[in-house]
Amino acid sequence: MNPRQFFTSHRWWGKFIGISLGYLFFGPSGALFGLLIGNLFDRSLADYYGKPYWIYHNEKRGPIKKIFFQSVFSIMGHIAKADGRVTEDHIRMVKDLMNEMRLNKQQRLIAQNYFREGAKKNFDLWPSLTTLRSATKTNAELLKLFVDLQFKIALVGGLSVKKQHLLNTILIYLGFAPLQQQQRFYEEFTSRNTHQNHSSNTGYQQPSNDADHAYSILGITRSASKIDVKRAYRRLMSLNHPDKLIAKGAPESMIKIANEKTQKIRKAYEQICVEKGW
Repeated sequence: MNPRQFFTSHRWWGKFIGISLGYLFFGPSGALFGLLIGNLFDRSLADYYGKPYWIYHNEKRGPIKKIFFQSVFSIMGHIAKADGRVTEDHIRMVKDLMNEMRLNKQQRLIAQNYFREGAKKNFDLWPSLTTLRSATKTNAELLKLFVDLQFKIALVGGLSVKKQHLLNTILIYLGFAPLQQQQRFYEEFTSRNTHQNHSSNTGYQQPSNDADHAYSILGITRSASKIDVKRAYRRLMSLNHPDKLIAKGAPESMIKIANEKTQKIRKAYEQICVEKGW
């Protein structure tokens, strides 16, 4: 487990140390003060590591960041053009991404140029993928972020058969399972394909029952241990907790979505526990 995973899923160790040191030096009153300090420390670390695109900004090696940056936007352009036309929705999504990544004016212009290059008919996908795979072999999280971003652009305007084929080509080349086996994409994928009931049309195999759905929501397999299941549950609850959005002044619509998501996560966890007899 890397530091980011640890601090976003274990939001208690700062409190533990604070209570221990506070009690050791100042007794019960010191323990209470240590609890408050530890809580603030835990929240600060979780917020820091939980920031969008933290993985990209934390990459200190300039050449790798440059390769990732170019690959993200050029291949996004390639996927956006897969159905023949780049739409306003595609442009809007890319602009939102640039805002989330906190790009400055010059970086935005470069990103736009990469996107346009990727949307050209003569764009060659393979050199970009090969360079990206070689550069990120020591940073699997960065490569996973790349895949997530390509999936987001593919969803714009609907996940067509052409886009699915292109995504699967990218996933397999980069060492990931095909799209229909990517558990973390389950919710968004199925919600956009409910009008297509046959797997021959969508290329997606629906989970065989509600239990499979529960495992997909937590992003784990049936072979996961009790510890792994709890860890996945706590991590997802921490990442999607509505209190975080409320504290940041998020709109009511986002808070409602977060509430619904945490309910699904809790229900999935409880269902797995029942099935396993825990």
